[in-house]
Amino acid sequence: MNILLSNDDGYMADGLRILEEVLSSRGHDIYVSAPDSEQSGKSHGMTIKGRVALTEYAPHHFHVSGTPADCIVYSHRCTLFPVTFDAVISGINHGYNLSTDIIYSGTCAAARQAALYGMKAIAISCGRRDDVELFHKTAEFLADHLEAFMGSIPSGAFMNINVPPSFKGEYEAAGIGGISYADQVVIREERGDVRIVEIEYADLSFHPSESGYPADHEVCGSGKASVSIIDTHPALSSAMRTFR
Repeated sequence: MNILLSNDDGYMADGLRILEEVLSSRGHDIYVSAPDSEQSGKSHGMTIKGRVALTEYAPHHFHVSGTPADCIVYSHRCTLFPVTFDAVISGINHGYNLSTDIIYSGTCAAARQAALYGMKAIAISCGRRDDVELFHKTAEFLADHLEAFMGSIPSGAFMNINVPPSFKGEYEAAGIGGISYADQVVIREERGDVRIVEIEYADLSFHPSESGYPADHEVCGSGKASVSIIDTHPALSSAMRTFR
């Protein structure tokens, strides 16, 4: 397959590097368009005013001075690569992208943007940030199941996969759960009229999925990888059916 990789941790991230190594070893042709610096939490932000630099740091490998969504938009719209992609994979993210966090996730945004262009797309994350062994397990898991997963992604959606630290190879279909944040924000410094503030920590509470499937955070808590299908566009969701 011709596979485009992206992420939100930056083009030098271990998760991206290991994913490329594993997929290349399985015979796939790998291309990269990833941010030039960490873009975690940037959601689906895009550069629509101003210019974006696309720097080729290796053959068919570019780092982008923009967001994860920019990586897909600009590499796709300016025909940066000489091939049609069979899949776009965003990750491996350093940390989960579960439940409510898919709203904030740059990893999910890159996959969502690819899906909006009609490409098969997967976002993949794991539950420990700097665990090289877990990155390898996650990459091997995806490579083993890639064709089956690709065949399970409907038009107008992308797949979101999360792999827990205790992963033993099993996975389960999961709905999107909820996370409530009680962010604790502190004032770090005062400079006249300016307050410098920072989130010190957040108390989290988790909520079940309303989809009929177990929530993604519940599946990962059981030691299995969660596999979810996410609509790319609000018009595809069922929420408006409750409005009268």
